[in-house]
Amino acid sequence: MASFNRVILMGNLTRDPEIRESQSGTTIARFTLAVNDRVPDGQGGWKEEASFVDAVLFGKRAEAFGRFMSKGRPVLVEGKLRQSKWQDRETGQNRSKIEVIVDNWEFVGGRGDGQGAGGRPAPPREAAAGGGAGFPDRDDFVPDDVPF
Repeated sequence: MASFNRVILMGNLTRDPEIRESQSGTTIARFTLAVNDRVPDGQGGWKEEASFVDAVLFGKRAEAFGRFMSKGRPVLVEGKLRQSKWQDRETGQNRSKIEVIVDNWEFVGGRGDGQGAGGRPAPPREAAAGGGAGFPDRDDFVPDDVPF
């Protein structure tokens, strides 16, 4: 049986993206999204519950993400789930984590006064998409030193 691994999430950044460069020179952006869901409150009403989802971007998309996104900004991401497994050095316990490997991202919401996050100018529409013209496939940017 074939499997399907695709996820689309919309949420707000919980902090500024962490931008670093791999040993091979590839830009890597790590961030966490707060994704809200409406659930019954047990009293006939509804309440919002947040799930926090870790995500990672590579290459040119990561560079653009780091330039234009900051804490609190809404964003839509599309990618696939990847599980990392390791052994905790201090306790020896097996650990694991699931994160979204982002293929594409898009701004969410209006431009308002034309300002992006932190008073930065909003990017042109073609820069708003995480993919498209000028953005090669993510697989072209996965560095050799990333553990998956």
